Amino acid sequence: MTIQKTSAEKLETGKQIGAIIQNESERERLVSNPEGVLADIGIQTTATIYADTADTVHLVIPAHIDECRVATDDAAYFEELGLLALGLCMYSEEQDDEPATNPV
Repeated sequence: MTIQKTSAEKLETGKQIGAIIQNESERERLVSNPEGVLADIGIQTTATIYADTADTVHLVIPAHIDECRVATDDAAYFEELGLLALGLCMYSEEQDDEPATNPV
């Protein structure tokens, strides 16, 4: 029961964040005031938000790396790290305005 509730809460939070980032003015507000916007949906954080633009894509370096998997040259793990770093998005060089997503 607790797992379902937690999953439902995570899904609802994800939906709320998705709605925020899809609305241009709300997205700008999130970038400029992440603590306030996220507090409005029940998330207390001191996070910094970096929003990709047509000219800038942020690469996220995971905080923890599995050194054993790196040492064994685990190709699947390297792919997983790459997807995490790029946020599962791939940007098309042909289109400057719209990023093209590449679902896993």
